[in-house]
Amino acid sequence: MVPLSAVSEVRVSNVDKKSEPGELPVRLCNYTDVYKSDYISDDLEFMRATASRAEIARFGLRVGDVIITKDSETPDDIGIPSLVDSAGSDLVCGYHLAMIRPASNKIDPTFLAKQLAQPRMARYFGQQANGSTRYGMSIAAIERAPIWLPCIKKQQEIGEVARLLDASIEETTGGLAKLAQLRAGVIHDLLTYGIDGNGNIRDPIARPDLFKDSPVGCVPVTWQIAALVSRISLPQGQVDPRSRPYKDWILVAPDHIESSTGRLIDRKTASEQEAISGKYMFEENDVIYSKIRPYLCKATLAGERGLCSADMYPLRPTNGVVPRFLLAIILGDKFTRFASAVSMRSGFPKINRTELAEYYLAWPPTEEQLGIAQILDTIDKEQHSLELELAKQRDLRKALMSDLFGESYAAIDHRDKGTGPWV
Repeated sequence: MVPLSAVSEVRVSNVDKKSEPGELPVRLCNYTDVYKSDYISDDLEFMRATASRAEIARFGLRVGDVIITKDSETPDDIGIPSLVDSAGSDLVCGYHLAMIRPASNKIDPTFLAKQLAQPRMARYFGQQANGSTRYGMSIAAIERAPIWLPCIKKQQEIGEVARLLDASIEETTGGLAKLAQLRAGVIHDLLTYGIDGNGNIRDPIARPDLFKDSPVGCVPVTWQIAALVSRISLPQGQVDPRSRPYKDWILVAPDHIESSTGRLIDRKTASEQEAISGKYMFEENDVIYSKIRPYLCKATLAGERGLCSADMYPLRPTNGVVPRFLLAIILGDKFTRFASAVSMRSGFPKINRTELAEYYLAWPPTEEQLGIAQILDTIDKEQHSLELELAKQRDLRKALMSDLFGESYAAIDHRDKGTGPWV
């Protein structure tokens, strides 16, 4: 183990975000750029500012530099590393960051960046951070950081493995982003144009004869205009969540639902949540919708019987409405815009039953709703599959990095049982 200063030069930047007359224009690599990116590349969008010639000479970024966060509101966010992969001559390291320039003949930059990201280093940086409301780390503490230093060949091999893992994760992340864009467009078209007998989205330009004008816009001729509340039933009365069997049922609150996705992200019973006030009952295939802060777009499809808080409506499909189609409507942009607008009539953003009754839409026949629901389920499954793959890749990276850097832990164990600055 060697101190970081033995294999690199550490510089703490003082280049702020101001633009001053007489200085040169620069692009500033700021705290958030480092915090959010494992790698800094010249094609990222950076803040425009100015710096003196001396600041540019001292803090101008080069390929192979490692930047870490030096200050933060919490110790856990100090020492987050990012590796510079490409940099123009005007790209400068900004304030609240430390720039580490590795000695190329002693340490591989990728190896260094990945080692700085390990839990051992996070603990070290957290212990070295000083402050009460805002934490910071001195340049001396950074220079003392304990670095495991195998031979350069092994460093390069570890760096190559890390880059392969990162590239795989980036590819999957990009695939998820593209799927999200595709999903949004497809859902809009499905809910606006519907599908024909072959399962294809109708084309209003190629086949205008398949559409008609209506109070809610141009819609397929087979769709009927009706109020949302005419195709659903709303809850009547509440139950005591402290009594059986209700205390053992799942209790859903707005915080338990992920915004815009329809996913239930927390599952606890009424007893586990120590609920005491009255709750609504819902059944399987009800759509549970959060009536507070409609702009958060929180709704989920119930997979079982349960309870929901009084801040939610269990919407029960009736008159041939397909539950998955109803969820798509509730999560759709049109309904969310409507609900957000009417909820602002009072001091607190909340949609009531009277306002809910004002929403009209075009309803496809039940058979077409089923076809649309099947397409939505296929998209959801593809997204879920990619998300699982991404989770596996991240777990693999974490495990491999732990194994590859395992010798550093072994080395520490031989040093005074973790005393001194090497903890």
